[in-house]
Amino acid sequence: MLVTINDIYQARANLAGVINRTPLENSTTISTLTGNDVYLKTENLQKTGSFKIRGAYNKIANLPEEERKKGVVAFSAGNHGAGTAYAAQKLGVKSTVVMPENPVLSKKNAILEYGAEVIEHGTTSIAMFEKAFELHQQEGRVMIHPFDDPYIIAGQGTIGLEILEDLPDAEVVIIPVSGGGLISGLAAALKEIKPTIKVIGVNTEGATAMYTSLQHGQPTEVSEVNTIADGLMAKKPGDLTFAHTKKYVDDLVLVSEADIANSVAFMAERAKLVVEPSGAAATAALLSGRVNIKDKKTVVMVSGGNVSFELYHKLIREYTERNAAKQEVAR
Repeated sequence: MLVTINDIYQARANLAGVINRTPLENSTTISTLTGNDVYLKTENLQKTGSFKIRGAYNKIANLPEEERKKGVVAFSAGNHGAGTAYAAQKLGVKSTVVMPENPVLSKKNAILEYGAEVIEHGTTSIAMFEKAFELHQQEGRVMIHPFDDPYIIAGQGTIGLEILEDLPDAEVVIIPVSGGGLISGLAAALKEIKPTIKVIGVNTEGATAMYTSLQHGQPTEVSEVNTIADGLMAKKPGDLTFAHTKKYVDDLVLVSEADIANSVAFMAERAKLVVEPSGAAATAALLSGRVNIKDKKTVVMVSGGNVSFELYHKLIREYTERNAAKQEVAR
């Protein structure tokens, strides 16, 4: 069964006093460059640095007491793990997060600081899931899935409520997509309240699980994932997220790795925002023309800001060098 608008309103009640209501900021620069009236929904300013706290907290808050006592386990490259760890800590629940081998150190440290145990295992979402599921089976810990869960989807959907309250005449919302939890909740909220709004998803060319699944008409595992955006690395969407996406999402586009890298640096230079590659994918799709719209009141999801200093410095340096080279040629 799909998540209902009442489920999303209940999630908002559960999240009251826990999360930040993040700003919806108009961007004059991006508006001018794209010929639209563009607003940035800045979930990079959310607690834990991404939207993931919304779904994770809603899920754990709905667990019966006997399940809370067993603890929870999540698998994540970083953001979902941080959201789960923070939510579990707030609710007094023991948590474990399975991360990839050699994880981004800043993301691992954040999860540890939120009180979770970290287990490094595998290099793909499938391998991490298998380890987390093993702990679920052997020790009874409750699995906090990153996307394919109605409580997770409803929690992420609370962003849609905020968008339409702050900008009732929004016409287009652009959303990065991995396993589909974010776009499922957002699209359900947006479309149930305002059916005429257009919802567009963005996959990176290095991780096309949802795009491929829509082409095949069913959840499909891709053979390879290779992307700078470590928050968009799902190899296969869930049955529930695929169903939501198929029903509510108008279009899903691919954006290049280079455009995502440029978008990270562009957001630092022009929007004064620290954005991770996953969080820059939707902006990249608009700036690059992969989302081809004009004269629309457009909301772009900036889904997270948890990026390692090493990668961030590299992307900004390369962006600066490219711009300097272009200016030299222009002279």
